[in-house]
Amino acid sequence: MRFIKQLFKSKPEVKELFVSTGELTIGSDFLKIENYPFEPSLAFRQTKFTANQIDDIDFKSCPPTFRVEGELIFLTAEKKAELEEFASNNNIRTVERPMIWEWILEPFLDTEYTTETDQRLTKHLEKYGLTAHQVKSLRTEIKTQMLKYNFDTMLWEWGALGTLDVLRAMRTKYRREEFSDFFKRAMTIALLTAQ
Repeated sequence: MRFIKQLFKSKPEVKELFVSTGELTIGSDFLKIENYPFEPSLAFRQTKFTANQIDDIDFKSCPPTFRVEGELIFLTAEKKAELEEFASNNNIRTVERPMIWEWILEPFLDTEYTTETDQRLTKHLEKYGLTAHQVKSLRTEIKTQMLKYNFDTMLWEWGALGTLDVLRAMRTKYRREEFSDFFKRAMTIALLTAQ
């Protein structure tokens, strides 16, 4: 335990990589999120979202998300059952979003990444309008931060990394304007649909 405390003391950036998604309160017809970590997000400036503002909810994703005004808002996974009930009670459409960022981030998992895996994922991502060149460019942009996020933090994730993970990783690299640009691009990619 002492070693881990020393690691985080000596590397402030590493500690900043694990920000929470804030505190979620589920009301009868609203979701309230306090202390949301991403400044470019609507949820950073607006804490309360009424049911009629919410386009859809994906409570099966990890963590659950809801979409509002072309943006995904990340929610705490501990309240998944309550979110499902909230969506049902308020007639909010539920969806299961494609795992686009998960596919982009697969090379940064603690697992073997083969040429065959790369070819399979490239073909899959092409169905969502992303070219091999775009995917390679994204991976180059995020590589250092994703390696820090998964390995310097001792997370050693081998199953899946997603949109929340890449946002956590990149917010420590970029200044405000740069992160705002990356945030918008990340949301656009996360919300792509098959063509």
